[in-house]
Amino acid sequence: MMIPTLLAMRDISRMREIITVMTKYGLGGFLQRIKLSYGSADESASGSRYMSTPRRFRMAFEELGPTFVKLGQILSTRVDIFDAEWIEEFEKLQSNVAPIPVASIDELIESYLGRPMGEVFRSFDSVPVGSASIAQVHKAVLSDGETVAVKIKRPDIEPVIQADLRILTHLAGLIESEIPEVRRYQPVQMVQYFARSLAKETDLSVELRYMQRFGQTFGSDPSVRIPRVYPDISNRQILVQEHIGDTLLKDIRIETLDAPMRTQLAARITDTLFTMILQQGFFHADPHPGNIFIGSDGRITLIDFGLVGHLSSTRRREIIDLINALTRKDQFTMQYVLSNWAQGDLPDENLLGADVLEMLLNYEHTPVRDLRISQVINDITQIMRNHGLTLPGDLVMLFKTLITLEGVAKRLDGQTELLERAKPIVADAFKERSSPEHILRKGRMHLQTLLQAADELPQNLFRLSRRLQKGQMGITLDFKRFDQISHQIDRAANRLTMGIVTAALIIGSSIVMSIETGPKFIGFIGYLLAFANSLWIIWSIWRSGKH
Repeated sequence: MMIPTLLAMRDISRMREIITVMTKYGLGGFLQRIKLSYGSADESASGSRYMSTPRRFRMAFEELGPTFVKLGQILSTRVDIFDAEWIEEFEKLQSNVAPIPVASIDELIESYLGRPMGEVFRSFDSVPVGSASIAQVHKAVLSDGETVAVKIKRPDIEPVIQADLRILTHLAGLIESEIPEVRRYQPVQMVQYFARSLAKETDLSVELRYMQRFGQTFGSDPSVRIPRVYPDISNRQILVQEHIGDTLLKDIRIETLDAPMRTQLAARITDTLFTMILQQGFFHADPHPGNIFIGSDGRITLIDFGLVGHLSSTRRREIIDLINALTRKDQFTMQYVLSNWAQGDLPDENLLGADVLEMLLNYEHTPVRDLRISQVINDITQIMRNHGLTLPGDLVMLFKTLITLEGVAKRLDGQTELLERAKPIVADAFKERSSPEHILRKGRMHLQTLLQAADELPQNLFRLSRRLQKGQMGITLDFKRFDQISHQIDRAANRLTMGIVTAALIIGSSIVMSIETGPKFIGFIGYLLAFANSLWIIWSIWRSGKH
């Protein structure tokens, strides 16, 4: 087995475990391809040989624990990379983690609070009402009689996550180096994005700040509630928030609700998310039925803000332009937006335009009210895949959120269409763009930028002139994959050197064997060494050709 030298010694046992589990599920061929395997590639569990590759990865991730489960859940959002079979398997990932032992709950919470529990809680239910891979939630009553929900992080989970992230970073580097067809998806960058996302999710103080921000945004909206938080008794390991006594949407039998209520709820949830996305650029990125409470009066409450998306003003403008282009069947605007989204090499504009036009022609006789956003997203991501393009991380999260939102809205009211609900917000955005106030504000910003550039121009020209006079102008060349080219040259030079040494051994041994009085055993040893070298060279050439 090859153990990466860049990994700390404390990670070696975990690396062995990862390799063992992946081999167990018949993924030895994948490990061999990235040159990280031992034993046979066919060494697998008896039942796994009949499974599809996506299912093998899903089962391996589940056995490897919380970090890999979270990774699979993030990969399930990459509809621009994986086809439906992979997405379906990744979406099945669940963490089978036992709750924190009841006997250690009190001691754990006191260590998180830094004081006795009796000073904060009048009562505390040690049995969790919800348990996940990173944290679990308990019901409690504060000393002032307020009922709260207490989210506590699992003890000692961060060292395990950090070790897994170090290993995943190394594995991503191997994948990027050894599998050319996936380099365009930038596996190392994906792991870095995942690590940042996981760092936020494991820091409960980040979730607290998110809830405070959303609470201020919707504080005056009587139809939407964000649980109140208690920052004085919350930190990185514990989050105390208002207890919601309503019913989770996932626990409601939809057929028992009357039609007007179902329509109202679907519209309210959809409008709330679109307000977050298109107006604020800051949205709840996991609006599934288990994160939405429904009150008897129809008020909705959003919980679990561990996963939150951000969109810049530029990105929001592109989303609005895209929705507007869909409603007007505007090929050129849509093509322009998709070109801006493309990462890496620029696409062939003619081919991209042809695919965009074909997609819009498929929608030509479909009214906007009948246009499903999931179908539009699937078509867009299919175009991106066909052209070898990848989506930025913020758009990946947005698309996954919209698909989840559409599923919730359709479950409540089959007539609700997200694009139709988005039209008023898009219209308001275009109206705001064309307002004199907006034009004047943008004009002032651009003028200020031009004035600043003009003010710095003489100084920049002076610096350029001095550099030219001193011969300090340089050109930086960025050779992509130069390290890999150097590695290939190094391996070729090693084989050439071994070939020369082998030839010298054969010639020298032949001379020694031809001398009657010479030490013939030395010549025999030389032949053996030459034979061994020849086998190594043949194996090395065959292996490099295979990879």
